[in-house]
Amino acid sequence: MGAPSDRRVGRWGAPRISAVLGAILFAGTCLTACFVTPESAAPTGTPVAEPSVLLPEPSVPLPLPTGTDAPFLVPAFEGPEPPHVKNGTTHVLENPNRGASDFHTVEYTIPPGWEVGDVYIGNHLGEPGEVAISFWTPSGVYSDPCRRSTDLSPIDLVVHTHTDSGELVLMNYPQIGLSAQDGRAATEARSLIVDDPSEDGGTIALRLELTVPADLDLASCDDGVYVAWPGSNAGDRPNDNHVAGQTDIIYQVDVDLGPLVIDASFRPESSPEDIEELYAVLGSIAMDRY
Repeated sequence: MGAPSDRRVGRWGAPRISAVLGAILFAGTCLTACFVTPESAAPTGTPVAEPSVLLPEPSVPLPLPTGTDAPFLVPAFEGPEPPHVKNGTTHVLENPNRGASDFHTVEYTIPPGWEVGDVYIGNHLGEPGEVAISFWTPSGVYSDPCRRSTDLSPIDLVVHTHTDSGELVLMNYPQIGLSAQDGRAATEARSLIVDDPSEDGGTIALRLELTVPADLDLASCDDGVYVAWPGSNAGDRPNDNHVAGQTDIIYQVDVDLGPLVIDASFRPESSPEDIEELYAVLGSIAMDRY
């Protein structure tokens, strides 16, 4: 079972990833809590054909991105410190997909009343007021989450570099990945640092905030579901937990092979109290690379 914890949260801002919102999943192969027997959340998606990734040519409220071929120096995210998880229980997730993303474990703390499912972790899972977090290691994302093809857009971090001081620089931004998904309003990319005991300064991550169209009719989408990206392996549940007007806070943590993607989401009917808990859980996350 999970261990009781009053773990203090990490700080926000560039060079650290310690806070935001959502439900807990792992790209393709979802993480399973080491110390918890999870309650499964009923899948809503249907199997999809194995997609292929089309690689690009080499080469606050936050503002919306503007298209450019020039390298994009990602500014640091400036936001309030997340609240502390009160009377929380700490869980550790093992990385089941080391061939896709090179990290060892993820630790997070949840408050009383939160559920731990096979894919999603959150409160009021499957209900109109849901808040949820999930961890993934996707090879790419759908260009159109509603009307999907087998050709994937590369993840936003597929072509990037760093300045001498460690700042994140994106290429092909915002022409690929989640930044370019059809029909989704995406804030301009920001960077922050995720707590990482393997790295003195933590590990840098890309932060995006996306919304699902408020007028979306799910019945008009393929198989009646809105899917941001597929599972990593055939048969894995995809990122299919979306409703009209939903907000997703996405962290792409910069590790070798491919990023760890954290999706924290809340819905139009989620309560302010539950959203605050979501931020607190995001703030408790620590990834151990080694």
